Amino acid sequence: MRLMRLVPLLLVVLFVWTLNHSFSVSLPAFGKILDPVNGILASAEPLHPDFKKEVRLIGLQQPVHIWMDSALIAHVRATNDHDLYYTQGFLHANFRLWQMDLQTRAAAGRVSEVIGAKALDYDRGIRREGMVWGAQHSLAAMEKDPRTKAMLDAYRDGVNAYIQSLKSAGDGFRLLPLEYKLMGFYPEAWTNLKTALLMKYMARDLSGKTDDIAFTLLRDKLGVQAFDALFPERIKGNQPVIPEGTKFESPSLPPARMPTGAIWAHFGKEEISFWHMKGKNQSPAFAESDAPDPLHEVAVGSNNWAVSGAHTQSGRPILCNDPHLGLNLPSLWFEMQLTAPNINCYGASLPGAPGIVIGFNEKISWGFTNNYRDVKDFYEITSVQPLSVSAGNPVVWQRPAAYRFQGKEVPFEQHIEVIRVRGRADVKDTVLYTLQGPVCFDPGFRKTSLDAEPPGHSLIACTWMAHRGTNELLAVYLLNRAQDYPQFQAAITHFECPAQNIAYADGSGNIALWGQGQFINKWKEQGKFVMRGDDSSTLWGADIPVSENPHVLNPPQGYVISANQQVTDSSYPYWYNGDFSEWRSWLIHEKLKDILGQETSRKLSMEQMMRLQNDTYSKLFEETAHSFVAKSSSAFRDQFSGWNGRLEANSTVATRFQLFWDRLYRDIWQDDFPEKIRYPSTEQTLQILLSDSTSAYYDDLSTPQKESLQDIVKRALRESKDSLKKLGQASETKSLEWYAVKNTGLRHLAKIPAFSYEYLPIGGWSNTINACRGNHGPSWRMIVEMDDWPKAYSIYPGGQSGNPGSPFYSDFIEQWVKGTYHTVQFLRADKMDNPLPYTWTLSP
Repeated sequence: MRLMRLVPLLLVVLFVWTLNHSFSVSLPAFGKILDPVNGILASAEPLHPDFKKEVRLIGLQQPVHIWMDSALIAHVRATNDHDLYYTQGFLHANFRLWQMDLQTRAAAGRVSEVIGAKALDYDRGIRREGMVWGAQHSLAAMEKDPRTKAMLDAYRDGVNAYIQSLKSAGDGFRLLPLEYKLMGFYPEAWTNLKTALLMKYMARDLSGKTDDIAFTLLRDKLGVQAFDALFPERIKGNQPVIPEGTKFESPSLPPARMPTGAIWAHFGKEEISFWHMKGKNQSPAFAESDAPDPLHEVAVGSNNWAVSGAHTQSGRPILCNDPHLGLNLPSLWFEMQLTAPNINCYGASLPGAPGIVIGFNEKISWGFTNNYRDVKDFYEITSVQPLSVSAGNPVVWQRPAAYRFQGKEVPFEQHIEVIRVRGRADVKDTVLYTLQGPVCFDPGFRKTSLDAEPPGHSLIACTWMAHRGTNELLAVYLLNRAQDYPQFQAAITHFECPAQNIAYADGSGNIALWGQGQFINKWKEQGKFVMRGDDSSTLWGADIPVSENPHVLNPPQGYVISANQQVTDSSYPYWYNGDFSEWRSWLIHEKLKDILGQETSRKLSMEQMMRLQNDTYSKLFEETAHSFVAKSSSAFRDQFSGWNGRLEANSTVATRFQLFWDRLYRDIWQDDFPEKIRYPSTEQTLQILLSDSTSAYYDDLSTPQKESLQDIVKRALRESKDSLKKLGQASETKSLEWYAVKNTGLRHLAKIPAFSYEYLPIGGWSNTINACRGNHGPSWRMIVEMDDWPKAYSIYPGGQSGNPGSPFYSDFIEQWVKGTYHTVQFLRADKMDNPLPYTWTLSP
């Protein structure tokens, strides 16, 4: 009887124990997260919280005040650099710790630790890219400089002070960011290496793409002449970053000479079928469904421009910047002001790194777009021993001990990577290293996070500027404090990778633009294709002095523009190649010229700059309407007659046009590139449509008859009509409005739908200035007028808080979608009274 009374108690104990333990890597311990005191409800914040705080922190040297406005934009006021960056680390961790943790784990190839074996292929691919190897090199450079060493240490200690404050609250679970509770893991101590990894993560995003493998295959398939015609290094009519006609100084290095003999890798035409894209969304032509997928316009859109005071209503220079990056929640940026002796700076900071990346201070302003010059090259490595490969899943192969270089045997360096996998045993994976860098592709691993896979059983190594020990943090440190153009120049010399186009404006009336990065004096076509790795002549040569990077100060046209287009005209003395996009540069040039006109009385205002950043006019439509497409098809003219060419959110005509273009693009190229390796760019396709009404590429090789341009236009119109019908039936929103079809959204980093925002009613596309695509768009919009005291507007998609339970998690989204901004409150360093609603006081 007594035993029977114990049974219910034992069942209750068992039930409670079960609730507090996780039995699957994909499921949390439900007892903990449902705990009404310590679980997910503890992450809910009131709608109108009081953010006034007083906190004591071990490690501070002097009291620090943080003034916050009603959107939690933080203005940090410290009496020394140590406390400034300590506080920035504390703030970043307070609002974005889980984001910082996950992104640096991703950069290190450690995602499997928290989500299990489904991330194993990702982790293996990242480690083959040499991300930690490169981060360690950069960390050594950053810690060698006393300024960035002190910056890193203070920031690290601030982050760890916040992590320690979580642990001091009971078991540390109650105050954990919500995602830790749902995913069932705890934060680890922050290290300086994590900041270095985050910076390499950004370098990978911005400089990691390459066409070397695709171009190698295509050159051999098409022949040199046809390849060069379809994939030209310069698009006709491009308007370069550095204005055409700018005189460059004589080069200090002699031209690099192309080696003689066999220098290129050849994978063999019979092996091309091994090559495939693994769902990388390089082109919609790779999609098998009938649903519209116009993602062949894959260029990541970033814009910046600066206009001389001679062309503005105020008579002061205006700088604008909207870097287009991945759209995620929590947001990429954290907006703030940093004030201490010798620094008063405002802008976008990167959670996980100290300083202001994009912004302005009392005297200067600056903004970034991606440069896209190629700084990542691949080499085919010849092993001494024949590769021993056994087919199967997974492939089993015997790693060779050495490879051939200059007729000698050179041993591989073998880095044994231990990958911790949640829910199962650790995985040991060996990565081979060569003189050229890590072997990214080997027969034992082909599911890679890189852009493409080589055919067969090749060993492919990679040389990448991001592997070097660079110190971009020093550039940020100096930029934040720069007071004039010479100091700006000195600061950006340390910005080596990722290469960036850096726009500049100052209070003295100057505007400038630099194509900045560390580049190599390459011989023509070096690194454009996969090179043989057994010859020293294919190795990188001398560094181009950064002072010889292309740049312009106060050009006669009165403005500077960069939008990921070609960097220079052909007069630049050093050869380079890259993945450039021209659509937005064409548009911005045209819009600025249109506003200015020929009358000197027409001036630019900040409001016009806002409208320009949000402009959705399609240059692609304009050019298509003037091409042989329109001339050959009355149906095209009838369907789009009277349309204003704007890819507005609620436009169904925009949907029809983008669907038509998608189908036309496919119908031109898919029969000529059946392996679906890579199609010519949309700009080059348009050049053919403008200049050649009888191109052989219009004929569909898969049919017995010979098609004309008129035939494929009719087909594309018919196919797009069919796709519209299917789309209306299949679409989640049942809407054919452009915003619903393209589905620009802000996806949570852990891909949790409840924490994401889908189908945002915003227009634009890659061929518009406001280049909002599915998961890419303007991550930060900033407009600064360099008056006696800078005036600025800004906005970004998301909010200051990374907590989905906070009202400040997404409170900027509506403004961002509508194209409105908040007025920046840039406070003077000598202001003693807080004009903002919240104050945090941190004391030692």
